[in-house]
Amino acid sequence: MAQTFTSYNSGISFAASKVMGGIYNRHASEILKIRRVGLINGQTAAVTGVLCNLEFRLTTGTPTWTSPVAGVLTKHDSTNTPPTTYDQGNSGTFSGGTSTALRRTNWSSDEAAVSGATMDEMECFIPLNIIFDAGYGDSNVQPLTLNQNQMAHVYNISGAAGLLDTWIEFTKE
Repeated sequence: MAQTFTSYNSGISFAASKVMGGIYNRHASEILKIRRVGLINGQTAAVTGVLCNLEFRLTTGTPTWTSPVAGVLTKHDSTNTPPTTYDQGNSGTFSGGTSTALRRTNWSSDEAAVSGATMDEMECFIPLNIIFDAGYGDSNVQPLTLNQNQMAHVYNISGAAGLLDTWIEFTKE
């Protein structure tokens, strides 16, 4: 069984052209496979929400991700060893490479209310906020594979209000 990890980025403030969560494989022989990616509305205080445009992207061709803020990496088994040469986290500056949008979503950055049933609240439910799922139940579905100098990330195109949590579940092979 492949070693499995979750990269969790908490309380990321929205800003245009920002990595909201990502995994960048820099290693020549280790392969990272993205299994699932999810978003959670992390805004608790009242804000005037805006509709943010997010993309889940695959970037190839040696992108540059300078000074990312490290997320929390959790091993699914305490004996797992983290990837050797990689970055995981959010923010920093990002440039270069060739990006392909794999998913696009609109995200309401308004705070969730206990008694509400609008988009803001639905974003808090795990089945509804998974934006990429490699088909865990079907062995014929190949996960998104990150070879050397490839990156998978949630990228904010526009929108600058609220807070977001991102999580990326991946394996190392």
